[in-house]
Amino acid sequence: MDLGLVASALAACFAPMQPVTIQGYSDHAMEPFIARDGQTLFFNNRNEPVEETDLHWATRIDDLTFRYRGRLASANSSHLDGVPSLARDGTFAFTSLRAFASRGATIWMGRWTGDAVTQLELVTQLRPGAPPRFNMDGELSASGDRFYVTDNLWAVIGGLRSSDIRLSIREHGQWRRAPEYDAWFAAINTPDAFQYAPATNEAETELYFTRLSRPFLRAPRFETFVSVRGSTTEPFGKPERIDALQGYVEAPTVAPDGALYVHPHCCPK
Repeated sequence: MDLGLVASALAACFAPMQPVTIQGYSDHAMEPFIARDGQTLFFNNRNEPVEETDLHWATRIDDLTFRYRGRLASANSSHLDGVPSLARDGTFAFTSLRAFASRGATIWMGRWTGDAVTQLELVTQLRPGAPPRFNMDGELSASGDRFYVTDNLWAVIGGLRSSDIRLSIREHGQWRRAPEYDAWFAAINTPDAFQYAPATNEAETELYFTRLSRPFLRAPRFETFVSVRGSTTEPFGKPERIDALQGYVEAPTVAPDGALYVHPHCCPK
């Protein structure tokens, strides 16, 4: 099987974006995540200012309409809380800065009860090193045994310096970083761009992500890519750009029917 041809065909099958309405909500819906059953949409509001960034949720009415259910008060804090994801077994993960200064970690996990997140725990095992290294975002696999996460480096001058996708796995109820799988992402991670916001389909044979590049003397460029593989024991192949997603668009999430939900900051001209 020619994975490049498969990825090209998949990337080409997406139609132009259609607006999604969240009834009862009028702010930005950033970092969306559609639950594996397709019935619940999690997201965070605009991430500036960071002190006012919270997790929210909504329930499906139809493909383009959701009903706002409110903030996830049990998971939010007075710091930035965002980038939610949920596995079929109820494991809930998100990023929060509430303990970064004291413990140097940003990934929190808990249990989704159907209307709240309980049993919150800071997963320090996933941090890529001491600050200024950190994890910006990630997504749980449908099974809940894998966590596709970004390793990042921040500089006081210049901001984000690197962003690459890695894998962590859960063994015997404990999470660990799994560098033995770095080769899976060799065709995806590039030294001259930032790769982030990983999203997988149910079978983990498709990986969607955002790539941010900063061409010299030109505006930053945001692109959405998809990479495929033949099985969950193989590396992902060469990614292909999804041309239907134009402009400042990022953070894809995959619905059960294969549709993508994304956050457009602005619309293409």
